[in-house]
Amino acid sequence: MDRIDNQIQRSLISHWEEFDTYITRLNASASVEPKDGYSVFKYAGTEDGSAIFDLQPVLVNVPERATDTSSDLFVVVKGRLSIDRAHFEAEGKIRTLNFATQVGYFRLKGGVLKHVFGAHYDFSESEVGHPVFHAQMRSFVQFSEVIKERYGLEEVVVDDGINGILKTVRLPSAQMDVFSFFLQLVADHLLSKDSSGDDRVRFLELLDKSKFIQGVGSVVSRLQVPPANFCYRAVHWYSPSS
Repeated sequence: MDRIDNQIQRSLISHWEEFDTYITRLNASASVEPKDGYSVFKYAGTEDGSAIFDLQPVLVNVPERATDTSSDLFVVVKGRLSIDRAHFEAEGKIRTLNFATQVGYFRLKGGVLKHVFGAHYDFSESEVGHPVFHAQMRSFVQFSEVIKERYGLEEVVVDDGINGILKTVRLPSAQMDVFSFFLQLVADHLLSKDSSGDDRVRFLELLDKSKFIQGVGSVVSRLQVPPANFCYRAVHWYSPSS
C-alpha cells in the first residue's frame, strides 16, 4: 500500500464514520458494527489503475419501519470497491471503476432468525444481456453467522426464507456500491412521512455527504450521450456488443 492507496483508504473510512454517526442520530436504537474503519475497509491490492478495497462484513441493526419501537431487523453487508488511483491523485476525489455489494436481511422474532431478503449488486460494462448496473436476488443465509457471533445467538434457529428463489433475474438498478446501499438502509428504515424536521435535515446532510464518491457510469460512454443521459430507462443500460 503506497501513499495514494493510504489516502484513499482514509477517505473511505472517514465517510464510513460519518454514516455511523448519522444512523445513530436518526435512531438511538440503531447500530453499526464494527466501529473500527480500518477493520471494515481492507486494502486488497492494485489492478489496472485501481486501488481495491474489500468491505468486511458489516452488521447494521435497524427497526423494520422508522415508527417501530424495537430494532428487530439485522442487515449484513459485504462488498468491494475499486477506486481510480490516477483520478484521485489528480483531483483528490474518489471515483469508482468497479464495485460489488452483497446484502442479507434477517428478522429476529420468537427465537427464530429468518433470512427475509438477499441480493447482490454488480457492474457489467459490456457483458451481453447484463444491465450495466443490476441486482440479483439470492440467499446469503451464511451471513447469519455474523449476527449469531455478535449477539451470542449460537442456539437460535435459522430459517432461510430466500432458499430456492430464482437467481438468474437481473434487475437494472442504480449503482449500488456499499455507500449507496448504506444510504438506502437509512431511507428505508429510519425515515417516514412522520419524520421530524430535524431528521429530514440530517438525511439531506447525509445525502450531500454521500456525493463524495463518483460513480463508474461517468466512464461508460453509452451512458453519456442522449437519450441515455436524460432518459434513464433501462434500455440504455444494456451493451450492444457481445
